[in-house]
Amino acid sequence: MVNDARRPGRPRTGVREAVLAAAEEILAEAGVARLSTKEVARRAGVAESSIFYHFRDRLGLLRAVVHLHLPRYKEVAEELGRRAGHGTVRDNLVELLGSLEAYYTRITPVLAAVQADSELRELFTQRSSEANIGPQRGLAPIAAYLGRERDLGRVRAGLDLDAAALVILGVAHQRAVLRSLGTPAVAGAAQVVDTLLPGLLPD
Repeated sequence: MVNDARRPGRPRTGVREAVLAAAEEILAEAGVARLSTKEVARRAGVAESSIFYHFRDRLGLLRAVVHLHLPRYKEVAEELGRRAGHGTVRDNLVELLGSLEAYYTRITPVLAAVQADSELRELFTQRSSEANIGPQRGLAPIAAYLGRERDLGRVRAGLDLDAAALVILGVAHQRAVLRSLGTPAVAGAAQVVDTLLPGLLPD
């Protein structure tokens, strides 16, 4: 009997989710070398044509995996915005760093896959530019939070908001990379924030 997922025509409900889950599993286990549409289809139990139907090509599939986790980043950003003026700046940044690290831990295998393939990297850059998306968009909510704290006098008046946001984002990403390589972070989130605080807080 032929599996319904392999019949021609419009793919069955749930194919997109199954393909994304299979792609994430493959990237986490073996990286981009094993991320072929054929292998993803086999792992997901769907027809290979379904991948092209939903995602256009392999790059479209990788971008969809990244976008799958964007709501989590938006949740982090929204929660951060609500914290301005509440609690302590230190506690807020410790929680932010932990949340960002968890987010990057999920998408680092995808970003590594894109960087490892010159064709994918070029296409990813081109399409991201056309859609005005990319890592730089992640700086805005952090800079906005620090700006609100600065207006409240809880952050140094002369702070370069974008530079500070870049440092925080970079630390979170690097910690996620270390985690993906099986290397423990050299310092905890609280230790990192304590190191940064003298340059952030008012004199």
